[in-house]
Amino acid sequence: MLFVKNGWRFSKPRTVQLFKDPIKWADETRYLGGTLDKRLTWSKHVDRVRKKSAQRLGTLGPLLSRRNGLSIRNGVLLYKQLIRPMMDYACPVWWSAARSHTKILQGPQSKYLRIATSAPWYNGNRQIQDDFGVPYFSDHIRTLTGRFDSKLADVGKPLVEQLGRHLR
Repeated sequence: MLFVKNGWRFSKPRTVQLFKDPIKWADETRYLGGTLDKRLTWSKHVDRVRKKSAQRLGTLGPLLSRRNGLSIRNGVLLYKQLIRPMMDYACPVWWSAARSHTKILQGPQSKYLRIATSAPWYNGNRQIQDDFGVPYFSDHIRTLTGRFDSKLADVGKPLVEQLGRHLR
C-alpha cells in the first residue's frame, strides 16, 4: 500500500517481490482492527465500525424492548460496556478523520440511547445524553485522545532522554 495526499497522482508503482513472489498493491487494508485506505481518510474504517455497531444493536434489541422490563440504567450500561468500546477502539489514531466521519458514529449512539431509554420523539438527543451522563461521541473521543496524548508525553520524555544517553 502506498499512501498519497489527496489530489496527487502517481504512476502505477513497480511490483514488489518477496522470495520471487509478486506482492499485489492494495487500496485498503486492515491492520490491528483499523481499516487503512490509501488516502488515510478513515471513511472505510468509520463505515465498518458503524455497521458493526448496528449489528450489535440488533443483537441487543430484544433486551431493550419495552416488554422486557430492563431498567433504563442497565440499558445505558449495556451501551457503555458493549457498544461504545467497539466504536472508539483506536480512536487516537483515527481522531484526525473529518468531522463528518465522527458525526456518522454519533448516529448509532443516539439511536441506541433513544431505544434504551424509550425516550419520546420530542426529546432531543443532546438532552437524552446529558440526562444519562453519556457525552456526545466527538467529546468522548476528544477526551480519550487527550488522555492518550498526555500519557504518551509522560512516558515518551524519559524514553527519549535514555535514547539520547545511548547515542552519545
